[in-house]
Amino acid sequence: MCDNDISVQNANIGGNFAGRDYNLNNSLNINNAYERSAYLQNLYEKVQREISENKKLREFCEDFNYINSDKDVIGLEEKLKNGSRENLIDWAKEAKERFHKKLFKHTQLSFSAQQINAYILSNIKRTFIEEIYVQICNNVPQEQINTLITERIIKPIKAELGINLFQYNDADIQGMIYFLTGNCHIKWSS
Repeated sequence: MCDNDISVQNANIGGNFAGRDYNLNNSLNINNAYERSAYLQNLYEKVQREISENKKLREFCEDFNYINSDKDVIGLEEKLKNGSRENLIDWAKEAKERFHKKLFKHTQLSFSAQQINAYILSNIKRTFIEEIYVQICNNVPQEQINTLITERIIKPIKAELGINLFQYNDADIQGMIYFLTGNCHIKWSS
């Protein structure tokens, strides 16, 4: 570390956090509506322990198997066509494939990694069905649906990921939606 470097870890700060020149009149107050999940934080720690112990895990948790099931599927392309989103097919297939590769890589590392991904995917599925799909059925314009997806799925999931051990970005979270679409968990038309 250089002489000016600062490192703060596992800190709980009450009040302000300033090195010097703190001015009450010029302070910045940021209030995030999203919080990091303690559940995910604990699982992240388990993943890191399991990776460091170099365990060869082959079993999948039941929730993950359900989400990743090979049931009778209509398919991503057909579902997007049914939802009048043909313009997204190429992007959706690419995002789904990119996420699927990351998913496969991470779930081979540990049982906890499988649990994290099952947790994230089930939250996306629930939010999509309860908040987005309802609007699709009410014929809300696609632009508003896209905004809802960003505000109700992408931003909250990114915030909840916390340290984001798997380095999921916005495109990966979109890929999760298309992964769920392709595996018949969500649909884009009423």
